Amino acid sequence: MNPSARLRREIADRVAQSLLASGEAREVWLEGALACGFAHAASDIDLRGIVDGTLPVWESRIVDGVRVDLQATAPQRAEELRHLFRSFDVRRDDLSSFRRVRASMHDLMCLRTALSYGSGRWNPVLAPEERQGYRRWAVADQAEVAASLAEDLTGLVEDGLAESVGVVCRKLETCLAALDCAAAGHPVLGDKWLPLLTGAPPRPSINPARAETWEWFRPVQRRVARALLGCWPVDDPLQKPPSLGAPDAGWLPQRYADGWFLRRGDVHIPITGGQLLGWLSAVSTDGA
Repeated sequence: MNPSARLRREIADRVAQSLLASGEAREVWLEGALACGFAHAASDIDLRGIVDGTLPVWESRIVDGVRVDLQATAPQRAEELRHLFRSFDVRRDDLSSFRRVRASMHDLMCLRTALSYGSGRWNPVLAPEERQGYRRWAVADQAEVAASLAEDLTGLVEDGLAESVGVVCRKLETCLAALDCAAAGHPVLGDKWLPLLTGAPPRPSINPARAETWEWFRPVQRRVARALLGCWPVDDPLQKPPSLGAPDAGWLPQRYADGWFLRRGDVHIPITGGQLLGWLSAVSTDGA
């Protein structure tokens, strides 16, 4: 923990003690990057008070030159969010739960990082199995982002829009770093913290200008597949994948509660776990 983080933790301690001693909150949570031990010289402190009854409207305050952002939340709302971690009920023919969770990913990240103050210490709010629930949703969310970017890439590559392809490839690189972060069990805090969470992995080899085929896309496919397999392991025997023409031309895997799919744009092809392993083998032939 760097000096900026240590200072902010000390301030968070004092503010939490004050809120609890005054009875303004029954619990005080520290959230976000600071809860994970990260801060920079201009970082704010995010505190959440769990409050019974009518929620107060707290204003931000400056403590020792540092801004403290305070939010009040009812215990019922916190429990609603925790409930989402206990299942992964996304089905291909009904994505309403996925849309609801994706719209709440920031709130879920805050809950994933939350530390509750008590007896002079900050303790994790979530149980290990709830943190695993966040991991599944975060991986699925980033896989969805990757699929959307891949859809853009297929159209841009087809039309030869090289500069736009470069922009989307850079976004995809950041998405893959966030995916690696989620797959490793970390909260997806924000782009600037990814190098600290992922250990600054090597940049993916996304360079469509260097080849006429889609082989440059294979590292993307492998990283998405391995992240998903980390959450939903497959021990089926390897099977021949469905015929897709070129297996690397923009296709990415997805995992819902009703099984595995290969997706390219709006096309979703159901596959077995064994077929997924067969497809992964097909896009791993360059040995990377």
